[in-house]
Amino acid sequence: MPRGQFYTVFTLGFAAAIALLGVSVSAALLFWHEPYWWVARTFDGQVNWLSPLYLSLIVAGAALFIAYWVVRIQQTIVRWSGDRLIARLNEQYTAIEQTQGREYADEFMRLQAQSIIEESEGKPFNLFGREKMLHASAAAGVRIRPPA
Repeated sequence: MPRGQFYTVFTLGFAAAIALLGVSVSAALLFWHEPYWWVARTFDGQVNWLSPLYLSLIVAGAALFIAYWVVRIQQTIVRWSGDRLIARLNEQYTAIEQTQGREYADEFMRLQAQSIIEESEGKPFNLFGREKMLHASAAAGVRIRPPA
């Protein structure tokens, strides 16, 4: 499994665990009123609007909020990393195109894409990326032949 895919699956599992734990704790708070009395006693009875229902909704909402932002931050990091890789490849392509010509740069990028695909074939999962790369290569007219 590619490293980026592992991080995505791990983060989604971690966020799901946070959300599930928060929802289950809020369900427990809905029927077990002792924590509600602890909170009410902590605020010296100044929270008249707070009830066990509102307390459980606050706990569930906080857990879902944290899980959502964990996933958002991880996806932003993945997107930034992908953009950086694309910019680096574009910079390489432009440099090769200026020095050697467009045909040589196209062949270099074809060989680089082929090596990335061959590297990922030995791994058990490659759900993200391979089909998109093959489709983009085919749309650009690049033929990727398996090694003989």
